[in-house]
Amino acid sequence: MTTSTTYKTIIDLIAKFPDEKSCHLYLAGNRWSTGEIECPHENCGHNRCYVFADGIRYKCKKCKRLFTAKTKTFMEASKLPSIKWILAMFLSTDKKGISSIQLSKFIGVTQKTAWFMLQRIREACANRPNENLEGTVEIDETFVGGKNKNRHYVRRIKYKEVTGRSYPDKTPVFGMYERQTGKIRAFVLSRKEFNHIGRTITYNIRPGSTLMTDDWGGYKGLDKIYVRHTIDHKKWVYADGDITTNRMENFWSHLKRGLHGTYIRVTPKHLNKYVQEFVYRFNSRNLGVQQQVEGIIATMVCRLKYKDLIAA
Repeated sequence: MTTSTTYKTIIDLIAKFPDEKSCHLYLAGNRWSTGEIECPHENCGHNRCYVFADGIRYKCKKCKRLFTAKTKTFMEASKLPSIKWILAMFLSTDKKGISSIQLSKFIGVTQKTAWFMLQRIREACANRPNENLEGTVEIDETFVGGKNKNRHYVRRIKYKEVTGRSYPDKTPVFGMYERQTGKIRAFVLSRKEFNHIGRTITYNIRPGSTLMTDDWGGYKGLDKIYVRHTIDHKKWVYADGDITTNRMENFWSHLKRGLHGTYIRVTPKHLNKYVQEFVYRFNSRNLGVQQQVEGIIATMVCRLKYKDLIAA
């Protein structure tokens, strides 16, 4: 099953999907791009089914259960029209993202619903396989959190009493940039993972690769496994020929401008979902908006229930 639907603008999008059937055919065409519809129910996976006259529902010939293109995806059980989901994916591809308040105004839903939609889209952005990075890889870490000067004086942290990079009021985020492919991998680290960052690096980067790092002492133990080049930021040096971490720094600037300018306030609990959203947009930056939307659809087979999202 394939689709020839093309669009570049919101006007194109509305014109291409005038009804629910056209939306479902588009989702089905991307989900089962080989033309072979597989039953998505557990312990089945049969590739023969009946197609209902509405063009939306299917019935597996083996397990006899009904399903649609949205079954077992982040859109399952949603009462919203499919066009609103496609519009949400389209708008989320903006360079700095879109806030739930703005999305709610654009597609006519409540802010709570828009926030839940965006969180499920972010879940799909993270639902993709990751192979180990190799070659020349820039690695860097950053810390996300409110500015100390904006806090009430009782809650301010005395950084002079904190050693190293253990900022107790901020959330560490670690990133890796593979120069050969131009791909980024980034994610939030727990305090335990941050204190043993070498383990995280060996899980994600093939031994023998070349690492570009800053002068932080936490990377010193990697010299036995990797070829490591260091740039000394303490001396205000940010590039020495090919030795630089500026590409990772560039990603951090995009991330923080988006978090502060679009989303305003992101809690540590949900921060990793936002990081994955920015990672996906960065890695698909050279694609058209339709290809970016279809990239999300390709990984939409994931569920995120509201009770799990807000669980402590």
